[in-house]
Amino acid sequence: MNNPKNRTNTLDVVYDYIELIGVELVKRFGSNPTPKDIVRHMSEKGMIEPKRIRDYMVIADFDKLLSSNEGNRTHTFMDLSIKYELTERQCQNIVYRKRKVSSAAYNISY
Repeated sequence: MNNPKNRTNTLDVVYDYIELIGVELVKRFGSNPTPKDIVRHMSEKGMIEPKRIRDYMVIADFDKLLSSNEGNRTHTFMDLSIKYELTERQCQNIVYRKRKVSSAAYNISY
């Protein structure tokens, strides 16, 4: 686990960010933006890097494909490399190294 001093965001920064995004979303989509509106707005504004979106989808697809490939990781990584036009090794790195980043405890100091 990361040392709290090494985390990028404090809880105050996260709350300020949420407030700012809320104001922008209401201006653009009205009082009830859908989750799709929110993700679209954030990706268009550069708040979500395209690479992060791809990495998230690689991890999500890995979990899905692994069950359809009967637990065969080799075939799963081959399928991912074809779908995302990456090498199998790149797919492995994304799955094994980036998965931990999706936890709140990794990203926010409480």
